[in-house]
Amino acid sequence: MLQLQASKSNVGTAANITELIYHATVRQLRKSHGNALVGLIINLFQAVILVAVFYFMFSILGLRSSAVRGDFLLYVMSGIFLYLTHTKAMSAVVGSEGPASAIMQHGPMNTVIAICSAALAVLYIQILSLAVILSIYYSEPSA
Repeated sequence: MLQLQASKSNVGTAANITELIYHATVRQLRKSHGNALVGLIINLFQAVILVAVFYFMFSILGLRSSAVRGDFLLYVMSGIFLYLTHTKAMSAVVGSEGPASAIMQHGPMNTVIAICSAALAVLYIQILSLAVILSIYYSEPSA
């Protein structure tokens, strides 16, 4: 028989959506790599290689002597991290689960939750990579 659900409060509904987004984000993170450390290391290498290429390119072209106050490498890293985060977030959102996906057969799942979880998964990996790279860069003794 058809059973009527008792109306939930707004707080209960928000908690339910937050829980769904959390579980979908974890699923999205584990979908790319079974091992979380491997996914982090791959993302770290991508960021480090891009920073190194841009640093050497600016050094060879002589743009390093431009009037950038502060640390030039931090300046390059900020641009690279923003670029990587934007590019990966947009590709994750475009490639997220659509309405015809098999995961959408589950009752509470919808495309908004899939899009939010895809964006949060990328943001999580990028922030974790940023924290690791900056902590390694900050801990090095400066000459």
